[in-house]
Amino acid sequence: MKVLRKHYFFPILLFLSLFVDGQISFIVSRFIPSSFTSTSFLFFYGFMVLSLYFSEMASIWWAIFFGFCFDVYFLHTLGIAFLLFPLLQLVYSHYNQIVLVNRLTRFFTFLLTILAFQLLASLLEIFIIGIHFNGISVIVYEVAPSLLLNFLLYIGLQPLLEKVYL
Repeated sequence: MKVLRKHYFFPILLFLSLFVDGQISFIVSRFIPSSFTSTSFLFFYGFMVLSLYFSEMASIWWAIFFGFCFDVYFLHTLGIAFLLFPLLQLVYSHYNQIVLVNRLTRFFTFLLTILAFQLLASLLEIFIIGIHFNGISVIVYEVAPSLLLNFLLYIGLQPLLEKVYL
């Protein structure tokens, strides 16, 4: 049963967590000022664990699939998460034993992943979409609220996340 859960239900659970993140982000956006953008990235916690249950090549293919879904659902453009998710999965696969040692390393890896993803996605938006923006405003109005939201969600849901994903 454990093999069935890890290899078949885990990708379905990750896929559903994308939609849960979207709903959390939508609900939180109703309670904060409109100038701030706070995005839930609980998906990244399961995404870190993906390399434990699948081979490196399978993890990369799953990352491509989830990157496509993330682009369509959140970003409404193809290419940003589609490029970044496989790169993140390569890093996770390579540093698998270090990342998943204990709760503290998983916590910091989770927050660093969010930071890296949002900054790299903002940089890719310049090249792919042609958006011009101020880097400080991206950090203040997008990255910081997202990090704060995910910090609070992780602290509150950490036992549940470990039970579900590990």
